[in-house]
Amino acid sequence: MAAIPEERKAVREAKIEISREELEKHEDRIAKQYARRVRIPGFRPGKAPASIVKQRYRDEILGEALKEAIKEKVKETFSDAEIISEIRIKSIDQTDKGYEALVEFEVIPQIEIPDLTAIEAKKKIYKVSDIDVADYIENLRKKLAEHVEVKDRGIQEGDIVIADMEEYDSEGKLVDSSPVKIEYKKDELDERLYDLLAGKKVGEQVELTFDDGSKQVFRITKILEEKLPELDDHFAQLHGYTSLQEMQESIRKQLEEEARRRSEEEFEMEIINKIYEMYPFETPPTFVENAYRNLLQQIQIPQFESEEEKENFQRQLIAYAQQLVARELILDAIAKERNIEVTEEDVKEYLEFIGEKNPEAYIKQAKKRKQYDRLVYLTRLKKAADYLKSTVKAEIVVE
Repeated sequence: MAAIPEERKAVREAKIEISREELEKHEDRIAKQYARRVRIPGFRPGKAPASIVKQRYRDEILGEALKEAIKEKVKETFSDAEIISEIRIKSIDQTDKGYEALVEFEVIPQIEIPDLTAIEAKKKIYKVSDIDVADYIENLRKKLAEHVEVKDRGIQEGDIVIADMEEYDSEGKLVDSSPVKIEYKKDELDERLYDLLAGKKVGEQVELTFDDGSKQVFRITKILEEKLPELDDHFAQLHGYTSLQEMQESIRKQLEEEARRRSEEEFEMEIINKIYEMYPFETPPTFVENAYRNLLQQIQIPQFESEEEKENFQRQLIAYAQQLVARELILDAIAKERNIEVTEEDVKEYLEFIGEKNPEAYIKQAKKRKQYDRLVYLTRLKKAADYLKSTVKAEIVVE
């Protein structure tokens, strides 16, 4: 990727010069604040002269004055930039004229939007088949399945096997012993263990030997057979439907809506990625960190078998957070460029789109809690995304 131009960088570093005259204005104001709240022997509260207050609290006042003067100068110098973070002072040096500070801060980078009509992107259309509907219902059946103990036959596909496992090292020393639960499914189980367990009955054992000479011994203590509920109207009624046919039709509509949303989201992100590749920019670290924390709250964090696996997961999640931030910045830039406006009716449609059952009540509560502006912002992004997708050239691909 080519070097990112300065105007498209999110983290800026700059040297700021503060003259003695500029600093003195801040010192005087801060000294007056100190005078109102500190006690100095010989003077009534708030009556001590600023000169004495400055002398007594010289270091504290100078430190605060420098910080304020630097922040004020940065905002004046970079008045065209939208500063979105604290101004971090990396170093301060005294000069003949005053002070020189090296500062760092984050801004909204300049987002360049290309001619959208020249962009081509694939739009995948996902079809929902009878098999998809059947698989969905089968998963619901499995959630209501009963596991019945069997003793008159060996292990079969789909059984749950309970066994006592002993693990031995290459020298034959026992290193672990614990009960285990094994789902006997060909596509999910180690192929060698699957073959060893085939047809085995309660009381029998198998040994799985590894290349280094270590081994695992499984003594079968119980075999459970999965009993699925009958696929009939009663099963459908357990899930809130009046009949199996209604259940199948409703689930098909649900899957079709999910497929449509997936298609739209993937199409949008492909366009966003193309824009970003044409005009790359830095994503503000503060925004990325916030997006990353939000993702952590929304997902179920898996159990990691190693530190490397955990770090890889974190890298992937941070990369996704960066992608989300880039999307938001691009859509916001499009909304500003196209002067996209939002009415309350637009907000209602947005709330309906995300599944809110009572948009009017939701809006009323949002206004009461001072959260309506956020709703308007999200609606603007949605309208910008709709404009984006309707403007580019779409290549339809049916999956």
